[in-house]
Amino acid sequence: MRIVSSETMKSLDQRTIQELGLPSLVLMERAALGVLTALREHFPQALQAVQILVGTGNNGGDGLALARMLHGQGVPVKVWLSDRSAKRSPDNGKQQEMVEKLNIPCFWLEEVTDWQNQMAQASLIVDSLFGVGLSRAITGPWAEVMTYLNGLAVPVVAVDIPSGIEADTGMPLGDLALRAELTVTCGLPKWGLLMDPALDYVGQLEMVDIGIPPAYAAQVAGGHLLDLPLAASLAPPPRRRNSHKGSYGRLLIVAGSLGMSGAAAIAAEAALRSGAGLVYVYVPASIQAQVAIQVPQALVFPLPEQDGKVCLEALAHLAEPLKSAKAVLVGPGLGQGEATTAFVSALLKQISQPLVLDADGLNHLALAPQPFQSPTVITPHAGELARLLGSSTAEIQNNRLLALHQGAKQFNCTHILKGARSLIGTQDGRCWVNTSGNPALARGGSGDVLAGLLAGLLAQGYPPEAAALLGVYWHGLAADLAALELPAACLSLKELLGCLPAALARLQAGG
Repeated sequence: MRIVSSETMKSLDQRTIQELGLPSLVLMERAALGVLTALREHFPQALQAVQILVGTGNNGGDGLALARMLHGQGVPVKVWLSDRSAKRSPDNGKQQEMVEKLNIPCFWLEEVTDWQNQMAQASLIVDSLFGVGLSRAITGPWAEVMTYLNGLAVPVVAVDIPSGIEADTGMPLGDLALRAELTVTCGLPKWGLLMDPALDYVGQLEMVDIGIPPAYAAQVAGGHLLDLPLAASLAPPPRRRNSHKGSYGRLLIVAGSLGMSGAAAIAAEAALRSGAGLVYVYVPASIQAQVAIQVPQALVFPLPEQDGKVCLEALAHLAEPLKSAKAVLVGPGLGQGEATTAFVSALLKQISQPLVLDADGLNHLALAPQPFQSPTVITPHAGELARLLGSSTAEIQNNRLLALHQGAKQFNCTHILKGARSLIGTQDGRCWVNTSGNPALARGGSGDVLAGLLAGLLAQGYPPEAAALLGVYWHGLAADLAALELPAACLSLKELLGCLPAALARLQAGG
């Protein structure tokens, strides 16, 4: 599914109205019907005393149409309106006339002194105050209402977008937005709905078809959702009966340092579970035995070290292994230091195979930038990308989409920007937003699992883009399956790794 900006969504609405001849009021009716369907699916027990917050634009018109539909089905509903003198959109005005003719209870917020007591009696709040066109902080009475409702134990459902969220960046305007348990967005998802920190306000996200022709949507610029059907289409087929270990690639991993043997072991285990046929792990000599014990299926070799970390002397030991490798992973747990930076810089010049550069590998690249010699996937989180781009973590988080494109273009690679909704971008400007995963991944070592998965897929012949899409979704799906059995806060990397096979089985089954 395409992800679009607020302006693109408006243009699609207008094209549908003008070229297809579908009246704007029909689009509004379809939006309201989609929200009604979602309410009945997710909150059937809460349809007892519904209160709808209505703004003056078409978003408010959606809410008024919903009020009429709920009333027609016998659901008690109350409508809260803004200033009587405020200018309303034409369709909003038409919907308000219909609501008034049906004698649905409507209240003007500025004229009610005990609105807090009345709202506290709601079984469900619907937010149709401010839509995707909002560009300023919300102030005045509605700001007071939003602050109050954010502390009230009543479920909130947002129509199209939670009020206060900037539609393209996901940032709360003026640091105030209404928190929803469910957001039902109209037409296509907007970028801001999928960006951190909007995730804490959007809740569960659903889309409702309002009549935009798929052909129109396919012709506009935008990103794509990385969802189960797309990931399933990339899943590897069942293995051939006459295959052998050499059929599934040789992966070379350079990782680990004294005190960080786990990173190398985790990445190796994930690579093996990805299906890679042979995994060679090169680590500082002082931790070779630790890694070998943790991952007995991998072949673990020692490298010269300095202060517990690999140094430039190790480069000669990798010359022959590199010749037979189908893919390379560099970075997990390598540690910092000038000697290791010199080693990584020299190693990158020798790698011609598909490469995953992760963790400390990225930090060394930031200290000694150079072009890649082969197709590469980089996997920074916001802090690592800030170092690569000479920026700050806050700047990256404030516009993750822009930062994604900058990283992919500057380093001419496939770029995975990790986060609550990981982004995948290519050097030619295409991008995807991952929809799998949960807070169970917010712990040290989960990135090593992802790096191992990605590298293992590259070793099996996946192109970087396909490996990134499949690996990121697979990684998140494993966390989702694990969280079905245990609270996210309690999940260990052992459980995450253990759920990779079940996640692959679901992908191979098509969902």
